[in-house]
Amino acid sequence: MHFVDDHLDHGAIVLQRAIPVLETDDAHSLAERILAEEHVAYSEAIGRVASGDYEVRGRRFVKRNS
Repeated sequence: MHFVDDHLDHGAIVLQRAIPVLETDDAHSLAERILAEEHVAYSEAIGRVASGDYEVRGRRFVKRNS
């Protein structure tokens, strides 16, 4: 999840997740797992932004006092 700016996929990253790519994956099964993880990550990313306890330094999302 990232902030939107004037460039495609360019804004400061708020939250990033990784999922494994399994040998048995096809495009459909991988897309389903990505979507499931996105649903969980959106809530966390929104919480981070809503907390107000951050600043953007360049293209970095940084928790205050870090």
